[in-house]
Amino acid sequence: MSDSEKYSRLSRLVGEPGITGAVSVDRVVSAVASYGMWALTLGIIAFLWLPLSQIVVLSFTENSVLFPFEGVTLGNYVSLFTNEGLLAAARQSAFVATVSAGVATLIGVPLGFAIARHSFRGRSVLRGLVILPLLMPGIIMGISLLILFRVVGLPAGFLGTVLAHSVYGLPFIVLPVVARLAVFDRNLEEGARDLGANGRGVLKDVTLPIISPAIAAGFVFAWLRSFEDFIRVFFVGGTMDALTKEMYGMVVYSQGTEAMDPMATIIVLVVSAALAVAINLRDILEYV
Repeated sequence: MSDSEKYSRLSRLVGEPGITGAVSVDRVVSAVASYGMWALTLGIIAFLWLPLSQIVVLSFTENSVLFPFEGVTLGNYVSLFTNEGLLAAARQSAFVATVSAGVATLIGVPLGFAIARHSFRGRSVLRGLVILPLLMPGIIMGISLLILFRVVGLPAGFLGTVLAHSVYGLPFIVLPVVARLAVFDRNLEEGARDLGANGRGVLKDVTLPIISPAIAAGFVFAWLRSFEDFIRVFFVGGTMDALTKEMYGMVVYSQGTEAMDPMATIIVLVVSAALAVAINLRDILEYV
């Protein structure tokens, strides 16, 4: 066997010089990146869910800290369901969130269609103004709206809070709708028109059903942002009872704090269940 044949056979067995080392390094880097991403994901999950898990556990304990452990009780839930002020504030916040998200949806869907499908002067400015409530600090938005309401003579309270949260929730409706319409297959609408459907029929039977997950995603997040808001409610809510204001007062004055962990637990469970149902029925997270 000649030297060249021996070299060729050896190359097939161990690879070309330098290639084996490169392949080994690539595998090591790939493995490190893969395990690193898993570690990062698990770290983020632990960072987000460990405090929530602690709240759930504390809602069933006799003391407000895990250690020393003093026993299990349902007395905290009894305190919650006998605290009419806190329950009324929760109902008020849920009602405000529903109305605000509904108003934002009624305004945001047509606005999303206008931005996505029409060219007009000031379109880019309008898009920027829609995003602005997301970028503006809550305290600045709260103070500016309070000043505006005083100038126009609108008293702080329910109506002012609904208006503030509707503006705050508008980007959560417009942005998913615009994103969905940007990849929308217009041939589906043209096909419906060719089959005899009018404009209203195309909108009702073709366009809205297809973009409905994006609308649902926007509504859910607009509702959540309204329900959990404190800063804007603090400025424009006036004497209106809101859950965040009520819980803040409980912490400041150390009154009725035993009902806070059960309330937080119920909110976490309700929100998680609602998101799970929404994801299973229509994959709303695809449009967030």
